[in-house]
Amino acid sequence: EIRTGLLEGDDGRKELELKAGDTIKITTNDEFKEKCTADTLWLDYKNITKVLTPGKRIYIDDGLISVLAKEIGPDFVIGTVENGGNLGSRKGCNLPGTDTDLPAVSEKDKADLLFGVEQGVDMIFASFIRDAAGVAEVKSVLGEKGKNIWIIPKIENQQGVKNLDEIIPVSEGLMVARGDMGIEIPTEKVFIAQKAMIAKCNRAGKPIICATQMLESMVKKPRPTRAEASDVANAVLDGADCVMLSGETAKGDYPAICVKTMAKISKEAEACLWNERVFEDLIRAEGNDGYDGDSTTAISSVLASYKCRASAIICLTTSGR
Repeated sequence: EIRTGLLEGDDGRKELELKAGDTIKITTNDEFKEKCTADTLWLDYKNITKVLTPGKRIYIDDGLISVLAKEIGPDFVIGTVENGGNLGSRKGCNLPGTDTDLPAVSEKDKADLLFGVEQGVDMIFASFIRDAAGVAEVKSVLGEKGKNIWIIPKIENQQGVKNLDEIIPVSEGLMVARGDMGIEIPTEKVFIAQKAMIAKCNRAGKPIICATQMLESMVKKPRPTRAEASDVANAVLDGADCVMLSGETAKGDYPAICVKTMAKISKEAEACLWNERVFEDLIRAEGNDGYDGDSTTAISSVLASYKCRASAIICLTTSGR
């Protein structure tokens, strides 16, 4: 994932305004890594000057800001801000229509992964996974010591969406990363990708997380829009196992209220789920394949719970997993 540097004098909440029509210099010179201004912005993608051409666009912070490239130098790009906005530190960047040579796992990623192993993390969220090979590369870095760490690929581009059927079996779950996805593929197709990913993960029995801009207006306001509330509820009704906040809690003015609001919406949506119908749909999707003893017992238990209107099914386990 390509990211900008730190704003000069950043205290963790600083933002600067980029105005439409202004000229900006985007550089890979490390002197500006922690000294980004409205005139000079550092990016961590060293080869950007080799792959970008004049006339191409750089999208920053989920497309909030776009820069049109005008001139390419040895370690800089001179561009014009097409649509402005407030920019914070370490924001993600996208280069739609530009073929990048970014590896699935960079050298910095490897160092971060090994650090995570040493700290005993439970899961890794892997950005811009395009195929099963990307997941395998992450697992190879984790090695034997990190073999029990969950890998959750963030599906953020068209290639990842196309390769869902090979990514899901080798992963412990998926994340619908709608921010970058909405730049990499047409906005009007994001909901199709989201529903496809949720359905495929439900069928495979893998956890699916829906993320990005779910309660975006609550970054600055204590109440969500009605559209945002519906977005959260519909993700739950579609079968998402987790709905995730990002900027709302990372930089927002009302982080605790955001969590409480999302929790209330999710609980209300879950109460509306017709679980018996969902179960029947999943069984129908399985086809006529035979089941082993464990699966047959589990299916029979669920069927019995519907007949006797059980409040819960309790499973005894030796491992807790």
